[in-house]
Amino acid sequence: FPSHDNKARRKVRHEIKMGRMIRQPCEVCGEIQVHAHHDDYDKPLEVKWLCPFHHREHHAKATGEL
Repeated sequence: FPSHDNKARRKVRHEIKMGRMIRQPCEVCGEIQVHAHHDDYDKPLEVKWLCPFHHREHHAKATGEL
């Protein structure tokens, strides 16, 4: 069975492909190469657009590693 995170990622990719969701620049620095970050996998279309650096930083802060 797919995990919640994989289901959420698939949903975002599908919405982008269908033109119903558009990637946005990183919310922190404006970089255009971004990941869709989910704070809640039960809300798959509620994402924060973060570049790889700020995505890792966000997780590090959330886990107390930063």
